[in-house]
Amino acid sequence: MIPDEPVRGRTPPPWFRALGGIERIRAFSRSLVPTPPIARLLGYRTTHVAAGTATVVMPASDACIAPNGQLEIMPAAIAALECASVTALPGGVEVIPMRFTFKGFRPSWPGKGNLLARARVVNDSNLFVYAEVQVEDHDGRYLGEGSLHSMIQPVEPAPPPPPATMNRIEEPVYETPDPYLRRLPSSPFVDLLEREDGLSVMRKVADGLLSTPVVDTYGLQLHDVAEGHATESMPASEWLCGFGTDVSCQAIGTLADISAWCVATSLQRTGTTVVLLDSDIRFLRSVRPDGRRIRAESTVSEPAPDLFVIDTKIHDADGRLVALGAGAISRFDASRRVGRQRKESQRVLTTLLFTDIVDSTGHAQRLGDTAWRALLEQHNLATRREVSRCNGTEVGTTGDGFLARFDSPAQAIEAASSVRHAVGALDLQIRAGVHSGECEIAGTTLAGMAVHIASRIQATAAPGEILVSATVKALVVGSTLQFVDRGEHVLKGVPEPWKLYAVTR
Repeated sequence: MIPDEPVRGRTPPPWFRALGGIERIRAFSRSLVPTPPIARLLGYRTTHVAAGTATVVMPASDACIAPNGQLEIMPAAIAALECASVTALPGGVEVIPMRFTFKGFRPSWPGKGNLLARARVVNDSNLFVYAEVQVEDHDGRYLGEGSLHSMIQPVEPAPPPPPATMNRIEEPVYETPDPYLRRLPSSPFVDLLEREDGLSVMRKVADGLLSTPVVDTYGLQLHDVAEGHATESMPASEWLCGFGTDVSCQAIGTLADISAWCVATSLQRTGTTVVLLDSDIRFLRSVRPDGRRIRAESTVSEPAPDLFVIDTKIHDADGRLVALGAGAISRFDASRRVGRQRKESQRVLTTLLFTDIVDSTGHAQRLGDTAWRALLEQHNLATRREVSRCNGTEVGTTGDGFLARFDSPAQAIEAASSVRHAVGALDLQIRAGVHSGECEIAGTTLAGMAVHIASRIQATAAPGEILVSATVKALVVGSTLQFVDRGEHVLKGVPEPWKLYAVTR
């Protein structure tokens, strides 16, 4: 269970709430304050913030796979809503989430890409703020939409003033990856639910015979389940803290959502499937991260044939009511559900980043196998952290280097610069190459001339240098990035010479 491990990340310092709302979120996105624990748990990052709007990305990683094989997307939706709501604030006040609603459109499946949650403030006053969010997968398909109604109140006691200057925080590097980067064990729930009724499957979960990644991520435990009834709990862990020092409503919402899914599954019969149509969660009080368990109890009523209403009550360890949830689910013949249509391959326009450690053979000979493997693991962890922070997707490793893809060339260059800085602290140098072009994507692999060009550009770079193609330089015109012309180069296996540029900022 991840919550049993020492917590990573920290909640913001007291002066954080003295900042205006936009500056608070920008401080996170620019690493001027520590990464909150729940962001280290799930890997989400804020990629855009402006007055009344915010965008959050969350890796579609194993850590968020729920028992139905789909991704638990509620944390990304609520995080984006909180960020957008906070941008409406002046310094010295905070938002208190009161009611979250969500409607799902389609399943969200795990993979190598990112979930994208875009939120905007619809209305705000000196008392309340209301925001809406849309969540989409890495293919741009809408997964669902939601809203958050929050109360505005002054911070008590008043926060101290922020420091005159804020420098970027150097996050610690751990021997093991952050939870969202790990491969967590999972039972074949989807296959089982095609052969067995849902109640039998859920009883196996309660008996500890089946598991799913989200159980390990949140420390969930299904205590008992019967047809139309389920009781589940999770620890009030520091891992689940976000912007504040209490357990985040992202985690409370996830507990309510998983509990509702468990009770909905208990109604599933062989040959049928259940779908959650909508959910409504009211947050009633905060929960301190004292490690004691928060308990959720869900029950079902059937107002119409194959249409069910779920009621969920969440209590803290002292028995106080923390949140109330309600949702609607539909049960229908599984044969009516159209399976996911997947193309064998497709062409995508993307930006590629190749990195490689300079003189890796010399390092290995000097340090010996054991010490070199330990250093290489630190390099890998630092690289993965910076690629994720810049919203990249790891495509693969090359022994002592990485291939990652990005939605924009600016993100790829930022990632290369950040990786160069991070591994510099390990007394390592990298060379990096960046190129934008069309690739053929099949599953999680990339192929095509663009991949070959990016690899050759990286091989041409000098130690410590980030080289980019003329295509990349043209795409970032108008940015603050600066380049030095490195002339034309003949790249092995590429028909014509390419103009290359070194990043100087």
